[in-house]
Amino acid sequence: REAKRQVDDVTLLAVTKRQPIEKLEALYQLGLRSFGENRVQEMNDKAKVLPKDIEWHLIGPLQSNKVRSALQHATVIHSVDSFKLLERIGRIAAEEKKYPSIFLQVNLTGEEQKSGFHSTELEEAAHLALSYTHVKLIGLMTMGAPQHDENETRAVFRLLAELGRNLQKIDVNINQLSMGMSGDFPLAIQEGSTIIRVGSSILGARD
Repeated sequence: REAKRQVDDVTLLAVTKRQPIEKLEALYQLGLRSFGENRVQEMNDKAKVLPKDIEWHLIGPLQSNKVRSALQHATVIHSVDSFKLLERIGRIAAEEKKYPSIFLQVNLTGEEQKSGFHSTELEEAAHLALSYTHVKLIGLMTMGAPQHDENETRAVFRLLAELGRNLQKIDVNINQLSMGMSGDFPLAIQEGSTIIRVGSSILGARD
């Protein structure tokens, strides 16, 4: 309400990494259907025992050699951070007859430990993603500034929204923004996020 956004405009993605199955089952009973995992194996293990109508999002780093395994259950991949990974997803998705939706991860804070495309690479990456018949590019993902600096984080989120609008000139379906976690999701919603990745604020400490 404070951000003057409609509730349906923002998807709550429950980050369930290292959380026990019982907590995921409780979230499911409350109506959540979008779960985010950081590791491929943990995602696949949970997907095998939980209801089939859960939409699994892979939000952690994805190694090239894990792509085929990831595509067995990941409906959405948030962490496509390089041309090499994008090309591999496009090829393997076609081989496996899977149709994942993807976000291009963008590094807007300049931190070396964070992966992602540079903003100047996005147009080329978008054209490449759109060339694959089995991949659907739906938007951009980023992480906020370190130490949760409010002004810097707001600037990062605002820039991602601007970059997203620029890509919509290429394809109007690139209209999603994955940004905002437990410590900064209110700012992300104010700046246009359509998916917030929230774990500890909902589920508490991890195992």
